[in-house]
Amino acid sequence: MAAFAGVAVSTIISYSSSLFIEPLQHEFGWTRAQAMSGHAIASVAGVICAPFTGLLVDKIGPRRLGIAAVVSLCASTAMLGLTGSNIWGWRALWLPIAFAIVLIQPSVWTAAVTSLFDSGRGFALAVTLCGSSVAAIVIPPLTYFLIETYGWRMAWAGLAAFWAVLTLPPIWFFFSSAKDRQRLSAPAEAPATAGPPRSLWQSGLLTRRFPQLLVAGVCIAGVVVTLGVSLVPLLSSNGLTRGQAAGIASLLGLSSIAGRLAIGTLLDRMSGRFLAAFCVTLPIVGILILIQCPGSTLAASLAVLILGLSLGAELDLIAYLTSRYFKVENFGFLFGTIGGFIGLAGGNGPILLNASFDATGSYIYALWAAIPICLFSALLFLLLGPYPDRERYGSSV
Repeated sequence: MAAFAGVAVSTIISYSSSLFIEPLQHEFGWTRAQAMSGHAIASVAGVICAPFTGLLVDKIGPRRLGIAAVVSLCASTAMLGLTGSNIWGWRALWLPIAFAIVLIQPSVWTAAVTSLFDSGRGFALAVTLCGSSVAAIVIPPLTYFLIETYGWRMAWAGLAAFWAVLTLPPIWFFFSSAKDRQRLSAPAEAPATAGPPRSLWQSGLLTRRFPQLLVAGVCIAGVVVTLGVSLVPLLSSNGLTRGQAAGIASLLGLSSIAGRLAIGTLLDRMSGRFLAAFCVTLPIVGILILIQCPGSTLAASLAVLILGLSLGAELDLIAYLTSRYFKVENFGFLFGTIGGFIGLAGGNGPILLNASFDATGSYIYALWAAIPICLFSALLFLLLGPYPDRERYGSSV
């Protein structure tokens, strides 16, 4: 549950920033792409530094990184309310955000869980990653309320304070991992439990499965994360009011919880690659509903529920498949690297989506372009093959 809290707080920016687009446009005259440009800074920093964060997780354990990450993210989020009319000043305020995102990578929270669970790992990861689903329920209406009541500047501070108070106590008192427990145990016990170190080159980094899993994850994240964090402007441009859009966007969290728990249960009972291929084709249905039924609250709600099922399964599947195709002792580095590229896709996807809107006055063309990306991702998952023999893993993957 402490890791659940960490995953939840890590999504402050993802699920709130799109609601600030219109207030920023109104006050400073920026385009939508400019308002979302800070995401590019954070995502580039994430993809560059994520492997090093993963290495730190493998070396010192995730506890200390997790606590530092939450403090940094909440403080830097509050600072966004200080921005002025200069677009470069706005982008400069995203540099502390970028530092925090480097520390709060998904590998920090999932590494703790994978180190402590084996036979029930799929469901344990699902429960942990439901933190982002709960955040997806809470953040859009909370952000909308704070902006409408206190203005967009104070809304940033309000979001930061809310999540700091809610998540820091459980993380401080309860967040741990096998590595952290070993570090805190008596030194005499360590040699009896520690195995020989495995180099990164033996981890599976250079096998075909690793780039294949990475590209498949980036493709689906580029679709579902982009649509998930851009739902309010997307639905507003599709004939709904901002209030309606914010309310419907919160359904994303409900369906992603259902998707995560269902997929997490199934992952412990059947091959993850087939589940992954099925889940990454689900967004196609939601996209077609949005395209064909503009202005309908019922259709928009159904589309968001379908998108949520895929969004709920996306990161769980990647984390689980990484832990099954590769050694857990290198999980932080491998999943951290994949997570960094997923963050790059999720951070720049909204910029491209809104740049498409700025150029065409519609999100329709971007929605059509997402369909073949989903199909390509499904194919890559299917071609991963069965899980490797864990006993012979060191010689072949």
